[in-house]
Amino acid sequence: MLSYTRFELLRTLRNPRFLVMTLLLPVLINVAFVQLNAARHSAAELQTFATAYMMDMAAFATVSACLSTAGNRLAQERSSGWFSYLTLTPLRPIDIVGGKILASIAVGVPAVIAVFASAVLINGVRVNALLLAALGIVILGSVTFAALGTVVGLITTGETAYAASMIALMFFAIVGGLWMPRESMPEWLGAVTELTPSYQIAHMGSGLVTGASVSIMEALLVFGVWAVAFIVSALFAYRHSAVATR
Repeated sequence: MLSYTRFELLRTLRNPRFLVMTLLLPVLINVAFVQLNAARHSAAELQTFATAYMMDMAAFATVSACLSTAGNRLAQERSSGWFSYLTLTPLRPIDIVGGKILASIAVGVPAVIAVFASAVLINGVRVNALLLAALGIVILGSVTFAALGTVVGLITTGETAYAASMIALMFFAIVGGLWMPRESMPEWLGAVTELTPSYQIAHMGSGLVTGASVSIMEALLVFGVWAVAFIVSALFAYRHSAVATR
């Protein structure tokens, strides 16, 4: 599995589209939004605001990376015949699905680090050891989206994978509270938001860095339920797709 994961990771990192959409876009949004709103906040408020938005964009970056890496690429592989070849190799379903998930997670890490670096160097977020803990939260939460991307790639075609990935990205960005504060939502929608892994990534990460009160067990439960559901779905989708290609 690890050899296949390394192969997938190197293929993705050579893709110029990955560099633009996954690395540069979240960084540009993070810097632009914080700088445009800096004058509205005092120094103390700006630190909290910049940290919270850093985590929003870190969550957005990892969702985008996972969906584009696993979802779009896997759908293209199925259309090109590469997936059919993989099903004939000694690789087990768990090796292929697990390799896709691990590669997607690994691809998201540079994007998150780029967001963190821009927040520290340009937006003035303070460097402390808890940034590493926040990075760990993002990586843990990204398992869910890597598994979701794998499901998307296995049940869509090359033509529809991008649209399906964008719908999933918009759902977790909007309903997940990355583009709209939880406090401004209706109560019923806010309750749904708290059950999404994207919200838990941003909420837990910013809480750790700023010292706010957060529930680690709640976040782990949300991550676990979504991740297990998508991993099981990915394995079932793989078996169905493998049979269909023979």
